[in-house]
Amino acid sequence: MVEFLRQHAASLLQHYGNRPLLWNMDGTAQACCVEGYIPLLTTYTKEDKEAKGLRRIETPQSPRPPVHFSTLEVVQQTPFSLLLGEKGSGKTSFALDLALNLAGGLLHHSQYKLENLTRSIPRNDQNFIEPESWTLPLTWPVYAPVYPQDHWHLFYDRIEQILKQGNCLLIIDGLENFSNPDEALKQLESLHLAHTNLRLVILANDFLCQGLCTPATLTKFSIMGLNAAQQRALSVNAPIRTGQAALPNLVTAANATSGQQNKAPLTSLAITAAWVNNIVPLSLNKTLQTAVTWYWQGNNGAFDHFPQHIQPFLASPFAQTTFFPSIAAHALLEMTDEARLSTLESDLSLWRLAIAPLVTLLQKRQQTIEPLIRGLLNIADPAAIALRYGANLVIQHTRHDLSLQKTCRSALLDFLQHSTAPIPTKNEVAQLLAELGDPRRFDDLITIPAGNVTLGSGTHVNSTPVHTVPVKTFKIGRFPVTNLQYACFVQQTARPWPSLNALQPAHANIPATNVTWYDAQAYCNWLTKLWRKQGRISSTEVIRLPTEPEWEWAARGTQPDHPGKVCYPWGQQWHPGLCNSSELGLNVPISVGLSAAGHSPFGVEDMVGQVWEWTSTLWGQDMTHPDYAYPYCNDGRENQNAPANVRRVLRGGCFSSPSIKANCSYRGSLEPNGFWRGNGFRIVVAQY
Repeated sequence: MVEFLRQHAASLLQHYGNRPLLWNMDGTAQACCVEGYIPLLTTYTKEDKEAKGLRRIETPQSPRPPVHFSTLEVVQQTPFSLLLGEKGSGKTSFALDLALNLAGGLLHHSQYKLENLTRSIPRNDQNFIEPESWTLPLTWPVYAPVYPQDHWHLFYDRIEQILKQGNCLLIIDGLENFSNPDEALKQLESLHLAHTNLRLVILANDFLCQGLCTPATLTKFSIMGLNAAQQRALSVNAPIRTGQAALPNLVTAANATSGQQNKAPLTSLAITAAWVNNIVPLSLNKTLQTAVTWYWQGNNGAFDHFPQHIQPFLASPFAQTTFFPSIAAHALLEMTDEARLSTLESDLSLWRLAIAPLVTLLQKRQQTIEPLIRGLLNIADPAAIALRYGANLVIQHTRHDLSLQKTCRSALLDFLQHSTAPIPTKNEVAQLLAELGDPRRFDDLITIPAGNVTLGSGTHVNSTPVHTVPVKTFKIGRFPVTNLQYACFVQQTARPWPSLNALQPAHANIPATNVTWYDAQAYCNWLTKLWRKQGRISSTEVIRLPTEPEWEWAARGTQPDHPGKVCYPWGQQWHPGLCNSSELGLNVPISVGLSAAGHSPFGVEDMVGQVWEWTSTLWGQDMTHPDYAYPYCNDGRENQNAPANVRRVLRGGCFSSPSIKANCSYRGSLEPNGFWRGNGFRIVVAQY
């Protein structure tokens, strides 16, 4: 068995060991993986792993910067993982770096070895540096690329012999290339469950794989672009924008051209021009634009007539991800408006990459981009690719055009209200709508009638025993309190709010987080006075946090307990994609109101997943075992003046919670002065 894996490792080193990763300005190979790989980070942070998120608010003006895990680290944390990244994000480079160094370590290669996997990485924009390393036992690596429109049975035929060998690391590169990615994921889960010694890493284009139905056993991670510290370390001319990290290939290309340019940051168009002028004779520039167009339209032989010495460069992932979008933009520039839109619509998932450089070229020619924007907004596209790109152009370039903004806002709202697109797609649309002014009301209240709530579940010891509790009528916020709502409170009261990026316009309709229990109480008191003054509530009504029974009643309604089953707002069966739980893999709070099918029987939305929600109910001092256990009773657990060392109950789970926690009955807790980016709240209006 080992001999077969040994042969595969040797083949890996032979086939990929000298494969160019970086290129010289003349189109010749510059560096292979061992010489040019840039370690990548994920959006998953140390704070996320801590899960509790407890931080005291002693220095609220100095929130702790995130410390991100690397791709190398996260694939070691779980035996079945999915790494998502945009085209050009470095997924394949990571896969080859890992596979080659593991193979070299086992075969005692002179260049590729285990020591290469130990290196220091800036973990955030603030240049906090920590080393990464391979900490698991040496494992035989298997690199398995997926070819375009690959059928599962053909792919399985290529790896079947490998699966018989036992312990190995199988890296599957290009989930989006399967003819049926959903079916491929199901088959891969079966492999994972059937082969206990198999560690599976799947790489996928996040834009093309939005809305995939991922198995509960799979852990998703998203690859980040290079942060500001990484970009500065690589090139003074890199296009650095904090919070909007560049792709590795773009920064590397900027570094290569820096000797010929001034010290101003370079655009992708300038980088492309610098390289193309060195690689392709001037007489072939127009021909190159045509060839890229043919290539993007599926003609794999589009570059066959170019000089042989540059064909390897043109066929490289480096050229295709870094330069082709800019070259395609030049080709689009010469088309009529009608032909340009027709070309974009022919394959939006690919041609979208040329839109940004095209806009730059149009503006350089002092041509209006309005026909392009209106054309994108009018394309009937169930994945909203054209709509999202068109809306971005409205936000970035036409702030003065109120008519175009109104058209765009209407198109975005219509998509949210009528589309059955997956939540990640809707979230991108909703955040664009937030930047233009989301007209939806987020202060709606839903009346919850009096009744006997079934409280608890036998699926967790802290939620037992299952019992009933009478609840009086009350009103509850249809959504969690959003950033925009909470920001009004902060602005009027000057209360500290250590929430990074919360005031960005695109985040206005996202739940407010990094809010302590005391903050939530203060917001309720402030809103009580405001709404009484406005006449929205009477002098006998008060705004407060929900009690634990009120929260569960609003979430589950009259749904009874079914032994051994977890209850969700929509029923007893888990359905992926109805809420923002860990199964969705976004690992951030998202815009509210994106899943009508996920609301509770009373119509309350976003009650599971998204953010943990504070209740007024006490838990106790021990995180694991509640002092105020079930059954719920009048034993002082609603004492609003309890000391700060007594934890309060949190409900609903958050974006990093699996379905066993993101449900109607699971009980979480936190000290009342703790805060985290996964903690928020919603309000209740009730009589004194």
